[in-house]
Amino acid sequence: MPWYQGLGQFLCFVAQRLCAVGASVIVAMGNRAHWRHAAAPNRVWVGIGLTGLLVAVCYGFALRLPLFFDDLPIMTWVGRHNWWQILASSESAYYRPLTFIVYKLGQMLAPGPRQVALHTVNLLLHWVNGILVMFLMLLWDQSARCAITAAVLFVVYPFVFLAVPWVTALGHPMVTFLTLVAVCCGIRAERDGGIRWWVPSLLATALAPFAHESGPVCGAIVGGSVIIYKAVRPGRRAVAFIAAGLLLSVLAVVLRSCLPGIGGMRLTGLKDWVQNTTFFVHGLVYPLGPLIGEIVERWGWQDLTLVQMSAAVVLVVGVFLAVRGREWRWVTAGLWWWLCGALPSIVALPFSYLYISPRLLMLASVGIVTVWALLVDGVASLFQDVRLGRAVGLFLAGSIVLSNGVFLGRQRGLFIALNDVYQDLLLAAAPREHEPLAIVNLPTALASQRKTYAMILENVIFIPWYSNVSEFIEVNIGYRDAEAAIFTPVRAETEDVFGAAGEGLNWEGIRSFATIHRTVWLARYDAGRYRLDEVGSVLTATQQPVNDALVDFGGGARIEAAAALRSDDGRWRIVLDWWAAGPVDGEIFVHVRDRNDMLVGQIDGPALGGMVPIWMWERGDRIRDIRYIGDLEGDQPFRVQVGIYNESGRLPAWMSGIRCPDDAASVVVLEQ
Repeated sequence: MPWYQGLGQFLCFVAQRLCAVGASVIVAMGNRAHWRHAAAPNRVWVGIGLTGLLVAVCYGFALRLPLFFDDLPIMTWVGRHNWWQILASSESAYYRPLTFIVYKLGQMLAPGPRQVALHTVNLLLHWVNGILVMFLMLLWDQSARCAITAAVLFVVYPFVFLAVPWVTALGHPMVTFLTLVAVCCGIRAERDGGIRWWVPSLLATALAPFAHESGPVCGAIVGGSVIIYKAVRPGRRAVAFIAAGLLLSVLAVVLRSCLPGIGGMRLTGLKDWVQNTTFFVHGLVYPLGPLIGEIVERWGWQDLTLVQMSAAVVLVVGVFLAVRGREWRWVTAGLWWWLCGALPSIVALPFSYLYISPRLLMLASVGIVTVWALLVDGVASLFQDVRLGRAVGLFLAGSIVLSNGVFLGRQRGLFIALNDVYQDLLLAAAPREHEPLAIVNLPTALASQRKTYAMILENVIFIPWYSNVSEFIEVNIGYRDAEAAIFTPVRAETEDVFGAAGEGLNWEGIRSFATIHRTVWLARYDAGRYRLDEVGSVLTATQQPVNDALVDFGGGARIEAAAALRSDDGRWRIVLDWWAAGPVDGEIFVHVRDRNDMLVGQIDGPALGGMVPIWMWERGDRIRDIRYIGDLEGDQPFRVQVGIYNESGRLPAWMSGIRCPDDAASVVVLEQ
């Protein structure tokens, strides 16, 4: 079966499942009698389209990404276990059978389509969740304008910048989806006075703990939302179903704890409960986050204190608007959702983990964005002039969305910068003749030096410290033999924090590293992007050199052949095949001259991108040295001249027994 047919079948399967749930919710909630304004249905379609557009703009780049970070160990684990083992065992204490089943389905596709399909699932689920947030607000009898505001704020909520583009973060949008379904269906059941809506509500509540560790709070969120909806006066039937939901959540926790390798709930976060709570308060007051971050960075104020002060101000304003507009129930419902969504992480995780994992705010973000949508709507209602009030509300909502968009845009830049070199890595690993690969200075992470939010580390990790480059290649295209190392002398610093994979090596170590691999690839920052270039190879203990060498240098080094080709990116790829009679006291220069003998470019330095200098060569080494140079200006044709020099001057260079002028051998001609 062609790959595109498999991709199409998988996407159709996912779309059918999501559309079935979405259609039932939309149809059931589509009765105008349940909405405040008659124009709401038309506006709902605007909200659906707007949220879809924002998902595409903010996260569409994810479709280009490989599998990375925890995708590596988790996808490897899923691939080595059958369906029953996925249901009956855990991966490193993570028991998420619902999400693991999606990964298993994705692995039915070939590498390539698999990555696209799995990333598509995350994007679609994020979009569906935005739509469900809109319907939740409509069930709360809010205006379509307020509902759309909440949906838009959810889609661009800044702290899920890793949850959506990262495949094995699917548990976060999935548990959010199940909780939204459970709450919407529970409220609808109480609105209609029937029990048929309680069935999907209880089903979603029962499944949520098997999507993510935060799932057990789903029952509490449903129960609190229904009680608040009924103005703290639920009927007996509602109490019974709420109790049933809570019981299902407890049973799920008990079942999880009985499985090997999982154990009971760990309360390691209690020692950091102040910082942890403030971290989630920071997520609650996120529109003020850039201001807090600026004050912390510029004046060095204490971030915990600033967050707490901001929360107090927001709470006072919220209470005032809620009481004035008689919307206290819905503000309370949003805060309840936020508190329940935050509680599992507050009690279970140390603050150091939360600091690098803002995606844990995703479940709580539903409550957060509903509160802010209500606050924006409440501020707008303070104005007697309706048009002026709407303009103010639009300005406030737009300011939040714009701020979030700028933040997400910077994260997108980090993703794309790393993705450039990782796509180059997958291309390098594809041909079998390149194995085993030696990868040098491969970036594992990028992080912004300037934080927008004081308590959030803005970074993207591709290969974590507990994985390796071979696993990255295996998960994305199949098993390949590759190894990574770090060589500081040729590592370029950028505006971003640079992390590299592998063991740090010195001059001797990097030469040995090159000799045990067939091809050597070097990651460098060049012209505003990361590049992964093949820089050559070192073959030791070879036979005698060929008789008709291209160039003979004093000291015993010889160039046996030279070639130049245009790379796909427009650069010239110059290949020099050397043979060494032993170490040479000198350095290599490579000059490019035009027809008028003017110097138009030079790529001097040791072989293999600066890693294997000529004074380290040993007798019998055959070195393939690959260098790159960009567009050249001058009169064609261009000549590439190679020579060796030291403190005493240039070493003699002969071609066909004739000494080269200036001891610079013209080895190849470039014609644009």
